[in-house]
Amino acid sequence: MIGHIRRIGNRGFTLVELIVVVVIFGVMAAVGMPLLLNAIAGSRIDGATRQVMYEIRAVQNLAVTRGGDFGFHWGADPLVGMAPSIYRVETDPSGACGWPAPADTTATNPDVIRDWYDLAGDYQGVTIQSVTDNTGTPVGGVMFNSRGASMNTCVAVTFPLTITIADTAGATRTIQVQRAGRVKII
Repeated sequence: MIGHIRRIGNRGFTLVELIVVVVIFGVMAAVGMPLLLNAIAGSRIDGATRQVMYEIRAVQNLAVTRGGDFGFHWGADPLVGMAPSIYRVETDPSGACGWPAPADTTATNPDVIRDWYDLAGDYQGVTIQSVTDNTGTPVGGVMFNSRGASMNTCVAVTFPLTITIADTAGATRTIQVQRAGRVKII
């Protein structure tokens, strides 16, 4: 039986084996996809929260290094009337709520430090849900003075201030700003 030597390694896969492998991959993908999508959504809201916190800290830094009142202005402030995912950085050289008009830009007004930025552009489905004081009263943003302390000369606020970031799935993250200037994610 010399003519019937079987070569090992020339054998291919059967159709049944291929179908079993495809089914296993399909089950793994079906189980893993929701987990992957949740992880992506979680990283989106976490990234947006860090972005807002860093912007608020940058505003505080500007107030200290340049001297004066600087603010993180929220687009959904009733005086602005823009989308809740929008904010900008601005200064008030008068110290008496002389903030730039909503239509002003860095090109038209030197008191606008950063033009309106849409958080949802980089973090799809994420928005700034609210900016409130300790009593739950909405405020238009966060302001700092030249000593780095948080203040609000436009309306009376009760500290701490709370900035709530939310995504379309209902997840939220919170940033807290203390009167003394401490900014943290809670």
